Amino acid sequence: MAQTDGDPYAGVDFDELKQAALDHLWMPYKQYDDLAEAGGPMIIVEGDGIRVKDSDGKSYIDVMGGLFLVNAGHGRREIAQAVFDQLDSVHYANTFAYGSIPTLRLAKRLAGLAPGDLNRVFLASGGSEAVDTALKIIRQYHVNNGEPRRTKFIARKGSYHGVSLGALSINSSPAVHRDIWDPMLMNVKFVGNTAEEVEDLIQFEGPETIAGFITEPISVPAAMTVPPDDYWPKLREICDRYGVLLVADEVITGFGRTGKWFAMEHWNVTPDLMTFAKGVTSGYQPVGGVMVTPKVFDAFKGDKAKTFTHGYTYSGHPAGAAAALANLDIIEGQNLVENSAKVGAYLKGQLESLKEHSMVSEVRGIGLMLAVILVEDKATNKPFPAGSPKTKKLNDELQRRGLLTRTDPVIYLAPPLSITKEESDEVVSIIDEALTVVEQAG
Repeated sequence: MAQTDGDPYAGVDFDELKQAALDHLWMPYKQYDDLAEAGGPMIIVEGDGIRVKDSDGKSYIDVMGGLFLVNAGHGRREIAQAVFDQLDSVHYANTFAYGSIPTLRLAKRLAGLAPGDLNRVFLASGGSEAVDTALKIIRQYHVNNGEPRRTKFIARKGSYHGVSLGALSINSSPAVHRDIWDPMLMNVKFVGNTAEEVEDLIQFEGPETIAGFITEPISVPAAMTVPPDDYWPKLREICDRYGVLLVADEVITGFGRTGKWFAMEHWNVTPDLMTFAKGVTSGYQPVGGVMVTPKVFDAFKGDKAKTFTHGYTYSGHPAGAAAALANLDIIEGQNLVENSAKVGAYLKGQLESLKEHSMVSEVRGIGLMLAVILVEDKATNKPFPAGSPKTKKLNDELQRRGLLTRTDPVIYLAPPLSITKEESDEVVSIIDEALTVVEQAG
């Protein structure tokens, strides 16, 4: 029905819009039959802080931060204003040939924030594009250095790096169903969770054939498991020993999510390349990119034949850069990285109380990148199978109580970095209630 007097959406027929979604919109990862049964998608109409409101006027805590990206929070008018002001000035500049004020300022700003000597930025429109760019940089880096046989990549089992065909090549998260699109574009070998396995594989394949190793500092598909303290330092040593480029995929972990500007700071390790997206604009504009060290960039200098012939139409878009700068001003000016560390530790401690439930075995993560591990059988730590009716019911109970997240196969928590301790208590209370209802239902 159309909304009534006094409502900012008066005259908007939301039933018609839901039908339009059913008739015309192809939604990612959404089975049409499920969407049709629900009568169309939830329509989000407002956002403020950690909360969003749907077209029925119901308020929810967005405890997953959209898709792990609303770092600065919803409803930040200063970011919207920065985008408007830029669009009102120069709405587009082709970075194949030109620069724009916000784009150049953003490159400098990112160089100042990134770990170590990651000081050169290639801009894209999102995480998958960033990963594809990194793969192409690595391949050409070795060609430019006279080692064209280095064409193989190593990635970690269960990793997630995006869904474009290039990114999918190094992606083995079960959620992406990569077997559908085999054969892949890249020659990729997958390893387990130890640095020693990476070295063993390099030696087995032949170091002269290995181009790069890529993984997330902390992995969402691995339910926010934080690696041992020596994992990244060992990887750095191994990659240096064999001339392999080390890539940290910080698309999710960057810009304060883990309680540091970038997750790699937890181990004081600088990768050769670092991909980023999501939190760089908190989702207010689509921006991503790759940062590289001078060692990598210098391989593309001095000869026109070494030029990196790659780019996207929207690389370095002025409005995207303006959004990123305003977003970074908020994160820095309001100490949201420090808040992520402080409130994240508090929230994790409060979540530990949920282990009293029969469905909860463990709480993982760091900063505001957390997960509550759900199990079908606590005695054996048997996880719920994908698509379990019980985890779906839990998701429904959480949503009914005003909490938006995912519960299959764990409860993900990646709220805006502005969340308070009081709001964290509210989140834990809702999860506690929903778990109780589901467990009592049997």
